[in-house]
Amino acid sequence: MMDGVIKYHVQHRNTKTPDFAQYTELEALRCRLFALGLIGETPDGIGYGNLSFRNQGEHEFTITATQTGKQPALKPAEYIHITDYNFDTFTVYSKGECKPSSEALSHAMIYEVHPDIQAVIHIHSKPLWQMMIATDALATTAEYGTAGMVQEIAELYQSRDPFKNNAFVMKGHEDGIITFGKTIQLAELTLYHLIQATLNQV
Repeated sequence: MMDGVIKYHVQHRNTKTPDFAQYTELEALRCRLFALGLIGETPDGIGYGNLSFRNQGEHEFTITATQTGKQPALKPAEYIHITDYNFDTFTVYSKGECKPSSEALSHAMIYEVHPDIQAVIHIHSKPLWQMMIATDALATTAEYGTAGMVQEIAELYQSRDPFKNNAFVMKGHEDGIITFGKTIQLAELTLYHLIQATLNQV
């Protein structure tokens, strides 16, 4: 697991993080995921897991800051606003008091899949990851945070309904899983369905 290493270009404006209405709901979700060990930090100090929520502007969303996995709770300043992105130049434009998650462009491509997608969750769990691979779940194979990953996400949903296939396993990113939905609650519910499926196999 190598979350936290930013591989895209960042055009970041260091400024006070703008207020956003979804902070309380998003932070409550993150606290639950942290308590379950689905967001955290490896023994060698690499953070893993992140989440985001679409803002109203085109190409705009809010995402957790890089290297915050070890923290049980985040302040509003540790959520970063993506103001634009460019897949051709592999560049993210952001503003806030920290830099955005290393998975920001993967989140961006998920939001490009359908305008009704409002929330994205990226967690790490070896049992879930192994179960999804074993059951031939929808999957990407590229290394995380790369142009290959972004392209594979786009290809996954060229002919699939994203709301009937709103989770995939990242084979090229050990233990990595992404869920998303029209609301924060639906993205979280999809994740819990995966957990339930894994427990049923025990």
